[in-house]
Amino acid sequence: MSLDPQLAAWFERLGREFGPLPDTAPHTRRKRYLDITHLLEVPVPAGVAVRELRLPLAGREIGARLYHPGTAQGRAPALLVFYHGGGWVTGSLETHHGLCQRIAARSGVAVASVDYRLAPEHPFPAPCEDAYDALVWLAAHADELGCDARRVGVGGDSAGAHLAAVTALTARDAGLELAFQWLIYPTIAPDFSLRSYAEFGQGPGLTKVDMEWFWRQFLGEEMEVRDAGDVRDYRASPAAADTLAGLPPAYVVVAGLDPLRDEGERYATQLGEAGVATMMVRALGMTHGFARLFPVSETAKRYIDDAIAALKEGMA
Repeated sequence: MSLDPQLAAWFERLGREFGPLPDTAPHTRRKRYLDITHLLEVPVPAGVAVRELRLPLAGREIGARLYHPGTAQGRAPALLVFYHGGGWVTGSLETHHGLCQRIAARSGVAVASVDYRLAPEHPFPAPCEDAYDALVWLAAHADELGCDARRVGVGGDSAGAHLAAVTALTARDAGLELAFQWLIYPTIAPDFSLRSYAEFGQGPGLTKVDMEWFWRQFLGEEMEVRDAGDVRDYRASPAAADTLAGLPPAYVVVAGLDPLRDEGERYATQLGEAGVATMMVRALGMTHGFARLFPVSETAKRYIDDAIAALKEGMA
């Protein structure tokens, strides 16, 4: 399986324009992530209204951004509560602005992108708590936001997909019914023994060293990154849940050249074995992060548009 030529050209460009990271400080990584995002800006799609929200949660307030595609035949749209990727450390409403606009425009589903607190300043389980509490608030206020409270789902990419999977489990246990979970190359467990880490752990894009660093920031410096079998809290690893039965239908897409490929495919298999209606897609020639790279790769655009079509169908 070879790297998509347009993605190869993209990574060559990044190497020329940015070079290696000078250090791994969180603020350095955040700035790099945002700087790269500026190279991916696309025209605002027609028909999507963008609204800034402040979510008053217990003991804190966090931001969110609502992308509302309008109504079809007078019907309020379904609502996807979306969590951005970035290893629980980087990423923001801005880094995933273009992707969220595209999701809303092409699916007709409203998207509420959640600005959850980031590690290491707010390590585990703070991002998980923000993700679930934001879902509860948004679901309770869906009607006044112009959305259908009966059709609420969760989704995200990478670490955001981890938060979506965790939130789906928490919602199930709390009796909050969700319509769908949309997991784009999800981070599931700190299991670095998987074959995809051996094959693609040097990149391009995400590396094994990156993921070890991200897991340490998320779990906290006092917690060593351990084998996946040592993780007992499903909020750290969704696969550690006592059961995956009773979860909403899932769409899981993994990148063929991604260190996280095998953990995503394994989780999709586990969902299916638990009786959860699950579709799993391996995006050939793609690397981790391809969902945001639709402006520079036609193949990435096709795969993310296919995923958006699946979201539209799943939330219908």
